[in-house]
Amino acid sequence: MSIQLAFLGTGTCNATARNPMSLAISNGSEVILVDAGGGAYHQLARLSSDAFYYKNISTIFITHFHIDHVSGLPDLLWGEMWDQLGRRDAPLVIVGPVGLHNFFNDRLLPFLGDYPLPFEVKLIELADGAVFEGDYFTARSYHLNHGEFSTGYLFEFSSCRLAVSGDTGYCENLMRLLRESDAAVLEWSITDFNTYPGHLASSDIIKLIKLDALPPRTYIVHMYPVAGKNADEQVRQCREILGEKSPAVFFPKDLEIINL
Repeated sequence: MSIQLAFLGTGTCNATARNPMSLAISNGSEVILVDAGGGAYHQLARLSSDAFYYKNISTIFITHFHIDHVSGLPDLLWGEMWDQLGRRDAPLVIVGPVGLHNFFNDRLLPFLGDYPLPFEVKLIELADGAVFEGDYFTARSYHLNHGEFSTGYLFEFSSCRLAVSGDTGYCENLMRLLRESDAAVLEWSITDFNTYPGHLASSDIIKLIKLDALPPRTYIVHMYPVAGKNADEQVRQCREILGEKSPAVFFPKDLEIINL
C-alpha cells in the first residue's frame, strides 16, 4: 500500500505566497488532513494526484486551535454541506487535543450561523500518549510546548512512521516524538537565533542535531518571513546551519506531494 503526503500549506499566519499550515495523507482511497489552515479545502482540488479527492476525506487531526491551523475548517464544513456534486452524508471524524469539544461547539459552529450540519461529526479528544486507530494507520498524541492545548502526532503506517510537530518550542516530548519516527514534518519558525516562546528557532534545531534527534527525513514548514530576505535566502541560511545534516532535510513548497 502506497502512502502519499501532500503539503497543502507550509506557511504561517503572515501574508506570504504560502498557505497556512495543512497536510493531507492518502492511501489512494481515504484522505486524512492534519490541520486545516485557510484555503486547505480548496488546495486539495489543486493537487496533481487523484489520490487526494476531497470526497474521500474521512478524518481531520488538529494540532492546536490557533487560527492559522483551523481557519480552513469553516470552508470545509460549508463546502461539504452545499456540494453540488452531492452533499456529504458520511460521518466526519475530527481528532484533537483536550479542548476540542469546546472549540468545535463554542467557536466553530456559531461561526457557521443558523445552518445545522446535515452529517454527523464525531469529536475525539486525545490526551498525551493516547492512540487513535484509523483504517490504515494509528496516531499517537504527544503533548508539546505551544500552550495548554497543543499536540503533535506520530502516524504509524505499514511502511513508515511519520511525526508531525504542529507548532512547538523545544521540549522533551518533541525529542521523543522525533526519535520514534522515520520521517517528520517539523516547524522551524524562527530562522535566526532569537528565541520566541512556543516555537523552534535555529538554536533549537542545532540542539536537536547535537542530540541526534532528527529522523532520516525531515520536512521543514512554518517559517516566518524575515525582513530583507526572500524564502530562498532563508533556506540557504538554514542549510548552512544544518551542515552535514542538510541532505536529509527538505523544504517543501505548497502542493508538493511525496511518497512515504
